[in-house]
Amino acid sequence: MAPPKCARASALLVGLLVAAGGGARAFAYDFSIDLRTIGQGYQVRGFAPDGTNELLSRRRLTQYLDVNVFDIEPARWRGDEGGRNLIYFDASLRFDSDFGGYLTGRPTGVDEIRELQQNQVDVLFAFVGGRDVGGRLDFQLGRQIHFDMLDFFAYDGGDAVVHVRRGLALEAFAGTEVRGDLPLASPIYELDGTSAGSRDPATRPAQNSVLRPLVGAAVATGGEGRPWALRLAYRRVWSATADPLPGEPTSGVNDEKVGLTGNAAWRDRLVLAGGVRFNLLLGAFDDQQLTLRARLGRHQWATLDYSYLAPSFDGDSIWNVFATGPYRDLRASWEVGLSPEAKAYVRGFVRLFEGRDEVADLGPYAGQDVGALGPGGRVALGGSLGASFRRGRTFLRGDGYADGGYGGLKVGSDVTGRFVMGPAFDLEGRLTGYLWRDNLNPNNDAGVVFGTQAGGRYLLGPGVRLHLLVEDNFGTFYSSQFRGLAVLEVAASI
Repeated sequence: MAPPKCARASALLVGLLVAAGGGARAFAYDFSIDLRTIGQGYQVRGFAPDGTNELLSRRRLTQYLDVNVFDIEPARWRGDEGGRNLIYFDASLRFDSDFGGYLTGRPTGVDEIRELQQNQVDVLFAFVGGRDVGGRLDFQLGRQIHFDMLDFFAYDGGDAVVHVRRGLALEAFAGTEVRGDLPLASPIYELDGTSAGSRDPATRPAQNSVLRPLVGAAVATGGEGRPWALRLAYRRVWSATADPLPGEPTSGVNDEKVGLTGNAAWRDRLVLAGGVRFNLLLGAFDDQQLTLRARLGRHQWATLDYSYLAPSFDGDSIWNVFATGPYRDLRASWEVGLSPEAKAYVRGFVRLFEGRDEVADLGPYAGQDVGALGPGGRVALGGSLGASFRRGRTFLRGDGYADGGYGGLKVGSDVTGRFVMGPAFDLEGRLTGYLWRDNLNPNNDAGVVFGTQAGGRYLLGPGVRLHLLVEDNFGTFYSSQFRGLAVLEVAASI
């Protein structure tokens, strides 16, 4: 049963939707509602300052309510082909509660950990949008999420895309960054590197409560039937300085980036996609991605991937000073269809860590050459292979992987199976096992873990499905990590 606050919020939203549809002059709009209830029960180990530890129970209940309303506009607005001036509304809400002992004894008062809440209500996104308004404009207004090959962020504000002509569009957006301190906001979209629960005066805790304006623009070309597309985008986030000291600026930049993404295809034989991002705050490239996928035959594909990633954080974060260096990753894969039911693949990668000659002046390896910390120095390499089989109601898959070099060694395997028992019920299971050796951590330098999972899905009725999952992991550091998960899905549309 949902906690009272969550239940009231759900009832209020559904009531508003029903009331909106109950008027005598309502437009002929359609809507869909998707409700998921997830229950989890498991334990985690808590370590006390004196070295003792105990198992803390978690009894989590999470509800997701997704609402989509479309065809809001009168029919006469849609034009002869029915595809213009389309108005819609999308929203996703999450209600989260924990009834276990994990949060019962959490710190309170000045020691409160603000990220740990017994009950929490989040609006993940909620916006009104329009598509092909006047044949030129697309817009969204409200809390929205943006993601592409190089970027992922959320903001409260507006976004407008003007289609200047076929194959050319201009975009502008503005608002405030979504942060956990905002009403009904989730902290998962915040820039990494800061914490709303910080209590150290040196970290300026009040800075986390300051609004962060956000602006950006983009130009896109191609697409719309063309075999290629390009998008150049810019984004800037800043904030006022909380409690400024003499000589400090009144505001500062938290994030400023420009990125270029694109893709191209030649028939169904060759696909190229990539992107590059320059971090103006740090004055360096922090993300580069390139993928080339080619069809070698009727049932064969080859893929080459290149990536360059450098850690970057919120402009308020000290981690921009102490962050490790970037790395480059090159990997190749080959996939082949052995038969209509069976497929196989093999993959390999080489990763080069471009850290400084010495690790940070912290920890047991201070002052040592990075190249001396493990076999291969700054280079890591590895690969994986696997096969899958699907016939009728049966699906089986097996994978094996290994990588070593800088950082240590990891070797493991994974076997998965799914069996459809009937039109309303299916079972699935998984066995995993892996061992590792960590060259950078002398305290927990090696171990082995085995895991088992079993679950099933049952169709209770049209649009109503129940998912059940249990798992247990055991190995070097845990004799048992048992966990249960239940998900109830309800979907409805009118």
